[in-house]
Order: sequence, then structure tokens, then C-alpha cells
Amino acid sequence: MALHAAAPACAVFCRLPSPSPSHAGSRRSLPAVASPRGVVSAAPLRTRAVPTKAIVNSDGIPETSDSPHVVCFGELLIDFVPTVNGVSLAEAPAFKKAPGGAPANVAVGIARLGGSSAFIGKVGDDEFGYMLADILKQNNVNNQGLLFDPHARTALAFVSLRSDGEREFMFYRNPSADMLLEEKELDLDLIRKAKIFHHGSISLITEPCKTAHIAAARAAKDAGVLVSYDPNLRLSLWSSPEDARDGILSVWRTADIFK
Repeated sequence: MALHAAAPACAVFCRLPSPSPSHAGSRRSLPAVASPRGVVSAAPLRTRAVPTKAIVNSDGIPETSDSPHVVCFGELLIDFVPTVNGVSLAEAPAFKKAPGGAPANVAVGIARLGGSSAFIGKVGDDEFGYMLADILKQNNVNNQGLLFDPHARTALAFVSLRSDGEREFMFYRNPSADMLLEEKELDLDLIRKAKIFHHGSISLITEPCKTAHIAAARAAKDAGVLVSYDPNLRLSLWSSPEDARDGILSVWRTADIFK
């Protein structure tokens, strides 16, 4: 997850403005072939996802370009940060939404520095998901590996930096769309053509995303792609410290670079 001090967030990705009001009801980020169920309903969440790729061109035509040099894999979500500094989540008078997700931060940061990057992951087939897909495009991040899940919501996290200097997190993933990415949905060609594959550990917590994550890292390694790994420990998301250790170490041997 991205780190935030407060409303003027320090993370690269989180300084981005939200899409303009004219996009509020738009689905210009949606793929040419919409998901069968359209907008997510209030029906109970399911564990199966309908693969639906995002597009790069807002007109509905996939953009053709050279393969991205850096492919980032993992979570893309909405962070809610207090509008004032140094308070706990309970004390915050209000919150401001900001795009987040550690792997997505890296993809946007690389693109802003003039590099070539792509993001692979899953968001909900909802307004937050469309917003995040738009922000990737606005920052020249290839989002052809981004999927929309019609049965789960985009992940949410509340983040604050308290006056005592400790960070406080509260996550809403029950499950969230990023947790439901399946191995069969991976764009392995995108991964194998990259020069660097960057990933974190959040998507190693639950299935089916854990299996997809391990397969993506293995595909990169087998293709001779340089693998960058950010352990990014968020202990509250794991069932136990032992599970966190085992999960984070499960892809340790594939990494060439550690954050």
C-alpha cells in the first residue's frame, strides 16, 4: 500500500488529481467488450472473476507501442487519508481519496521519470476502478494487463500518520477485486517481454491471487527478466506472523533486487 502522511501525501501516485467532473459518469476506461453484468450490483460477492481487459486508448482501440520496460504486478486501490495531519483514523474530521497501491506507485513513478512501464492487476467494475484505470492512462502507464471484476469492489484502505509518528491502517477487502486475479487471466506475454518485473507481497496473502502472483514471478524469471521485489509487510492483512513470513519468502528466490 502507498504510504501517506496526510492529505498532502508523499507517495508518487497519491499526488494525482481525481478525473475531471466530466468523466464522473463516463466509462471511457472500460474495455471495448463490457463485462456481462455491467455495473457491479449489491449482490453477494463471488470468487470467480470475468476477465475484462482495460484499454489504453480512450476511444476503445488498444494502443500499439513497444513493450514496456518495467512491468509492475500487484494491488491498485483507493486510499483515504485524513484532511489534517497527526490524527488517528478515529479523530480525523474528514478524509480525502487518493490512488494507491505500492506496485502501482512504482509504475507511475517510472512513467513520470520518462521510463516505460505497465501495470498488471485487477480492480472492481465500479467507479473507483474506472478512476484508477484513467489515472494510469493519464500518466502514460500501459494498463493492458488491468482487469475489471464485476463481482467484487475495488480495494479501499484508510491510512493515517498519527502524532506519535506511528502509521495506522484499516483495510476493506472482503474480498476486493485485486484478491481475485487468477493465473489464467495473466498477460504472460507482457511479462516475458519486459526488462524488469516488479512486484510486492500483498497479493501473496490469499488465493486465487497468490497462485497468479507466483506464476507471474516464475514466468518473468524463466524468461530472463530482472525481478524486483518489495516485501512491503502489512502484518494486519496476514492471518499470523508465521504466515506472513512464509508467504513473503515464497517468492524470495526469484528476486534479483530487494527493496
